[in-house]
Amino acid sequence: MALPNRLSNPENAEIVQIVVPVYNEGDNVRTLYNTLLEEEVEFDRLSFVYDFDGDSTLPVIFELQRADHRIIAEKNTIGRGVINALKHGFSKAVAGPVLVLMGDNSDKLSIIPEMIRLWARGAIVVSPSRYMPGGEQQGGGVIKSNLSKMAGKSLSFAGFPTSDATNNFKLYDGEWLASQSIESKGGFEVALELSCKAFEQKQKIYQIPTSWFDRTAGESNFKLVEWIPQYLKWYLRALKAVASRKATGR
Repeated sequence: MALPNRLSNPENAEIVQIVVPVYNEGDNVRTLYNTLLEEEVEFDRLSFVYDFDGDSTLPVIFELQRADHRIIAEKNTIGRGVINALKHGFSKAVAGPVLVLMGDNSDKLSIIPEMIRLWARGAIVVSPSRYMPGGEQQGGGVIKSNLSKMAGKSLSFAGFPTSDATNNFKLYDGEWLASQSIESKGGFEVALELSCKAFEQKQKIYQIPTSWFDRTAGESNFKLVEWIPQYLKWYLRALKAVASRKATGR
């Protein structure tokens, strides 16, 4: 698809890349793909990143591939787990917007065109927010949901440019993403890490309201107790970055 020539690329070669880590999502990915089509989301590459050859998602992906050459099945070559699946997907990033979606159909895909427009206006990170005016969240478990909400809103209150930094449904600029060294070791805290680093580097971060709905099929692989220390590390670093910017006035 043709994109606004946002970057210094005379050939306008930027492409829209979608990365979806999957683990036994089965037919959920068919629903995701159909929703992208229904919402008229234009993309050039839809990469499903999986860990092992017996993943129940693969037969559906291969079926979809036969009808749409933009769909790619990417085997994670770094190591099992969602963080390594995301690292693998990010390692393929090229110039253009890179969108991270979850395979459980919890994300509001209809806002993707607006996310791409914000990227075209110069955003390095576009962060859909469940916790800003116009956003909403349904389900997700009381503890998990409240922790995410408290972290996001407290960071925003302190001066961070998004109220939902932990939300993994995000858009990143591909060239910027390729230049980052991912330090996250647990899992989904990578969204908070990248948001924090973009803020530290004084990159443009925009937020947009979104709706999030808990999965209706399959099982969540979110490991709350195991990942809390990793989230806390980046939460405190983000607070420190906000304090440092306020102190220097820059």
